[in-house]
Amino acid sequence: MDDRGTIAEAVSVDGLGRIVKVGTEKDVMAGLGTGVEVIRLEPQQVLMPGFIDPHMHFLPTLTQSLMGTHNLAPCLPPPYSKETPEDCATRAELLSALKSMKVTNSGNLASNEFVLGMNLDPSRQQQSTSATNPCGVSGNIPFAAQPKLYLDACVSKDRPVLILDQSGHLAYVNQKAIDAVCSKTSDNCKTLLAEVQKGGGDWVTDANGYTGLLQETAGFAPFLAAMEKSLPLGLAYTNPIQLVESYEKDIQRTIQELREAGLTTIADGGLASLSQLQAVKFLAERQNFPLRITGVVTQDLVNSDKGKDLQATGPTCDPLADPQCKLPKWLGAGGIKLWVDGSTQGCTAWLEAPYQYQNPGHCQEAGEGRADFDDVNGIVKALKPHWDKGAWRFQLHANGNKANEWAIQAFTQLQLQKANPHRVLFIHNTVGEEKISDKIGKMREGIFFGNDGQTASAQPLDARVTHLIGHVAYWGAAFKQMLGEETAKNIDPMGFDLKYGVPFSLHSDSMVTPPRPLWFVEQAVTRRTWAYPDFKESFVLGPEHAVSIEQALRAVTVEPARQHELDQWLGSIEPRKVADFVVLGANPLKYDKALGGDPTQISKIQVLQTYLNGKPTLGSH
Repeated sequence: MDDRGTIAEAVSVDGLGRIVKVGTEKDVMAGLGTGVEVIRLEPQQVLMPGFIDPHMHFLPTLTQSLMGTHNLAPCLPPPYSKETPEDCATRAELLSALKSMKVTNSGNLASNEFVLGMNLDPSRQQQSTSATNPCGVSGNIPFAAQPKLYLDACVSKDRPVLILDQSGHLAYVNQKAIDAVCSKTSDNCKTLLAEVQKGGGDWVTDANGYTGLLQETAGFAPFLAAMEKSLPLGLAYTNPIQLVESYEKDIQRTIQELREAGLTTIADGGLASLSQLQAVKFLAERQNFPLRITGVVTQDLVNSDKGKDLQATGPTCDPLADPQCKLPKWLGAGGIKLWVDGSTQGCTAWLEAPYQYQNPGHCQEAGEGRADFDDVNGIVKALKPHWDKGAWRFQLHANGNKANEWAIQAFTQLQLQKANPHRVLFIHNTVGEEKISDKIGKMREGIFFGNDGQTASAQPLDARVTHLIGHVAYWGAAFKQMLGEETAKNIDPMGFDLKYGVPFSLHSDSMVTPPRPLWFVEQAVTRRTWAYPDFKESFVLGPEHAVSIEQALRAVTVEPARQHELDQWLGSIEPRKVADFVVLGANPLKYDKALGGDPTQISKIQVLQTYLNGKPTLGSH
């Protein structure tokens, strides 16, 4: 995965886990003593740099594994699903998924103890009609119009209920939950709601008051805070180290699944509190932890009283500068993340012509979506104090084309005022538009477009994008219905990236999609999508944005390493870098159609082992 496209026979690694030589077996073995340990792969096996997920949410991913029947996610398409058709049928329909939650409304449980569910997705889980719905609600009221009605009927009306949407940008509550949160204020929640809206969130209302639909993290944060601390997700927000210690055996399964997917490094892309930062560091520093972690903190944290003294950090030692350094597993937190808009499938992506949410459709009342800021100046104001210090990397979450335009304008204003030495990242860049990719490419050349269309020159800004490629595989059919076919084909526009010289990576955004890099590669190469709930319809979405297998492999190795400024140590197999490897049961490059291969089978390649600092992460080699 180096820039020369090297395919080598052998690699040697020193005692501190650093790569010494790469090349032919004869050259690598020359001069080595008799005490060297030799590891030989089978002829069909291949060694690669360890896979890197450049954007996920680690603590919620661990929490998800504890949810049992309260994990309401629709099943994955057949190539990726590990569940039985019977299990999938339970969650294929929206209200049946809610009804599947096993909830006790009496007994020893206090009436104010929250019921928590995760990963409901109305964009893929179709809603039954009044004649067939399992919850006994009359009429055909859309779920999104009155979530609290259905949570009362399907889950519980006696206990507060909070359901998190799989997008991570919406949540749903019943009336009991609203009452529980509002009872803590003396003004019927007006002050609390004002703070929610100031933070970019909202509680949706209609003529009868709150509907039970919450938008953005700021919108459901008060409900998370009100949960009993015994709930795992409550601990993830209030005392994450206690979460790790209390559920260690259970979360180990999820950690091992990440290792088994070939991951050696992950980036936690939204650490919102000092306690979350401490918990992720705590996990990474445990003796047998099989991954490296780098952290990205939210702009809300660094702009708060508790986080105002945070400094950008990296690993505690550098193997390139210190000959005795063994690269640590905690790589520090050197990035700041800011949300420009919400979720495409959650109807809150910030769009502009020619794009808008379709009517009729799942997001028919959403129009052009919404932004988390009033204007570009709000983004600039939030980032400028940290930008001017020159110590941080910056990552802007932007799904809609207008959100990406605002992100471009914000970076332009900041770079024209003071040059930033670090790489910047557009997270998701989902709803593609050719002019957006062109502008990002121009930023890399030092040409910046203002909101008036005029250009200015400044020091080039190393701008890059990372795509949630699962949008194509899992939501492609939903996007056709929500956004229209012409818009949907430009989801995750890697063809535009290649045309305009914009480096890209692929990520999971876990919990949103599973962190499985070989799945990402297959999806990026094939652009296959499936229509929910029965998966009978399958098609290729935007074939012009399909990439080669090698390009997709770079997007899970060296490119994410570069985005997080880890490429001096990780991401490719080159001398002086760190020996983080994955061993695969077959060579993904041989699945190329031009070579007679079948790229739809890439996800089935077996991960045999991963290595950190040249040492296997599980068992013997």
